[in-house]
Amino acid sequence: MARLSLFLPSFAADYSGVCSCLFDLDALVVVADAACCTRNYIDYDEPRWSRGKTTTLCAQLRTLDVVMGDEAKTVAKVAAAARELEPRMVALLGSPVPAITGMDFRGMAHDIEDATGVPALGFATTGFATYESGLDLAHRELAERFGSAGDGMLRGGGDGRPALALLARPTADGRPEGTGPCGLAASLERPAVNVLGLTPLDFGGGPNAEDLRECLDGAGLAVNATWCMGLSLEGVAQVEKASVNLVVSAGALGVARVLERAYGTPYVVGLPLAGAQAGLVCEALRRAACGGASSYAFAGGLHAEGFDAGVLPGTSRIAFDARIDASDAGGEAVLVVGDWVCAASVRSALRLSGWSGPVTVASLFGQRPEFAEPGDVALAGDADLAALVARGGFSVVVGDPLLARIPGVPGARHVRTAHPAVSSDLFAKEVPRYFVDDIVRRL
Repeated sequence: MARLSLFLPSFAADYSGVCSCLFDLDALVVVADAACCTRNYIDYDEPRWSRGKTTTLCAQLRTLDVVMGDEAKTVAKVAAAARELEPRMVALLGSPVPAITGMDFRGMAHDIEDATGVPALGFATTGFATYESGLDLAHRELAERFGSAGDGMLRGGGDGRPALALLARPTADGRPEGTGPCGLAASLERPAVNVLGLTPLDFGGGPNAEDLRECLDGAGLAVNATWCMGLSLEGVAQVEKASVNLVVSAGALGVARVLERAYGTPYVVGLPLAGAQAGLVCEALRRAACGGASSYAFAGGLHAEGFDAGVLPGTSRIAFDARIDASDAGGEAVLVVGDWVCAASVRSALRLSGWSGPVTVASLFGQRPEFAEPGDVALAGDADLAALVARGGFSVVVGDPLLARIPGVPGARHVRTAHPAVSSDLFAKEVPRYFVDDIVRRL
């Protein structure tokens, strides 16, 4: 009962996170449900649906199919659809009922691939987890199935299925083959960046994706691929061509670590929000591209010596700090509610602007990440958010317009930043243009 929603609607589920990642990939996506979960994604969680082209189907499960475990019937349906539609890949997703009965989606995907020859992925989504879990599943699976060393989109494994490719051979001085002194692709004069976690569930279906590309381009950085708005399977296959990965939502933290282990690509966590925060993130990207150290681009937060090596294995992490000019500080207590990366970036932007008051980050999506600060809270439900607001004494609350339903929020100054994973398209016009408009000015 701790996760019962008292004030807010149900959030975008894990299957919506997977579907969002696969939207641009010419994939046949099949949700194993009786129609409700598929419609939930199409009608409420996907703002691109009316103007994009994708194929998302419902398996139309019936009670007897699920109870009797008739997986062969679903496999036959999906295989027939794949033969007719000829997609470049197939994805089979779970929903609450088959999760309870234990349908084997990975095994079913293997059967579909064997029957059709089309690469098939199985995702054991349940509908009980929120969208960032689905982002994590989809990002990891794409990287591990379709990542290559650059000489072809798919590299076959021992069973004939694609597998994660090996690293490129190093040169005599230890650099990967075909790269320059800073590890950059030889054909590029600028550091190449993969953007990980770019999804309309966090950033809406508006101009934020293009704004981010223009921001990075203007800072002298070349965008290699954007996961997952504007992504193609060719872009996935070229993932190791980037010199650094930029993580813009918490659901992409896992794949950033996978790519660091597989290809040695460092990552930077943070949004280049309009203003000083953009400079902080872009400088972190340039340092990581040439120095190889992963980093969290947040001002005034953790320092390198404060990291726990047991929590953060591998290469040393650097948290970029900045001198804060408090001459114009407001001093009010601020609560920022949203995705962990976005909310921490807003806090960083506030500090860089001279805000001296305490800023607390809280999220309803996922556990506390390593870059969370003391006082930051991972919320199990909106009742916990109401309790936090009641005891926190916050003068300003930054978050989705629906947070006005939380007791105590109307008594504070509410800076409305629509979060589609919370409010769907109800407030589509209030999704900030994070990389163009200085959000600090709204406080």
